[in-house]
Amino acid sequence: MKFAMIASHYVPIRDASSLRIHSYCKSLAEAGHQVSVLIVYPSLTDIPKSGNFEGVNYHYISPKSYYTRNILYKFFYRLSGLLFIRKFTRKNKIDAILSYHDNILTNCFLKFFVSFTSVPYIIDKTEYPYGYFNKSWLQKKIIDFNLRLFSGIIVITKELKTFYSRFSSSIFLLPMTIAPDRFQGISKTPSPYPYIALTFGTHNRDGLFESVIAYNSYCKLIQDSPFLLYLVGDFEKLCEKFPACLGIRTYIHENGLDNYVQILGKQPIDTVPTILISANCLLTTPAKFSSGGFPTKLGEYLLSSVPVVATNAGEISDYVTNGYDILLSKVGDLDDVAKNILFVHQHPKEANIIGKNGMRTAKEKFNAATYTDALVKFIISLKEMK
Repeated sequence: MKFAMIASHYVPIRDASSLRIHSYCKSLAEAGHQVSVLIVYPSLTDIPKSGNFEGVNYHYISPKSYYTRNILYKFFYRLSGLLFIRKFTRKNKIDAILSYHDNILTNCFLKFFVSFTSVPYIIDKTEYPYGYFNKSWLQKKIIDFNLRLFSGIIVITKELKTFYSRFSSSIFLLPMTIAPDRFQGISKTPSPYPYIALTFGTHNRDGLFESVIAYNSYCKLIQDSPFLLYLVGDFEKLCEKFPACLGIRTYIHENGLDNYVQILGKQPIDTVPTILISANCLLTTPAKFSSGGFPTKLGEYLLSSVPVVATNAGEISDYVTNGYDILLSKVGDLDDVAKNILFVHQHPKEANIIGKNGMRTAKEKFNAATYTDALVKFIISLKEMK
């Protein structure tokens, strides 16, 4: 089959959404399907306008001048991009259009276009619509209208499946996915001091402060020569959006952790695997996922084969088993998180076994190839319904 995927960004791979898109686009290509990603916004790098990335074709549909033009020019570029998608779909006899770019103008245009064809239009939703529950009645109605434009919806959690079932009877649950070769060819970088690594975003959903508090408790338990703690993410931007996070620096200083907690800042996405695979422990302590989504970092953590310490938030326990492939604590039980870190420190042999089991779990349960056949059958069923 031939698929087109519409995405805001894709190559170069630079964020979690790109990793998700590429994981299942690549698995579809490896299964013998032709996949083309049509990228709405131009790249800021010198990457060619079209090409092939690990078996997946890509095409930028807007010129680089998009960012420097006024709103009228941008509207023109958007319209010409939509016409390009229409022409591309017809010329290449595309069987289905998937989308990770949720824009009502794009959706209305493509809905009108595919209405005269057998091509289903499918959206991938990894969160609730932004701010949906705080919207006015009218704003919600507009969002509801937009969501009903699709032939089917792909979701990342059972919670989202329940929510989006209000707008479509055709829902496919595709768990968090990651390419199983993410760490292929990457070697550990020797470090003079063993460390715990923690990656975080700027949405303040990772429980960063809680992780630092748990780390402090661990330091008190171990007393001598604790692992260092590396915080990987755009801390300055996080604090701009959530000023309360500035208290993390204060907490670090007041508890004498300045020499133990290192805020590395935002790192290039292609260097993060080296940081993770070279760590002695990986940590994440979310309290909940108000977005309805799933911690995309978890798959990458597990795939690294480094032992993972986490809180049991959201649907994490649907995919992993405490003590076998991960060390889980109840949400909010930071003393237990500290004890799990201590276990990794004091029992490296047992912890490494847990890490290796985690890698096997990731390669099975978070491997897009595991779900490829079912995804294709879902798309075919939508095509037959048109």
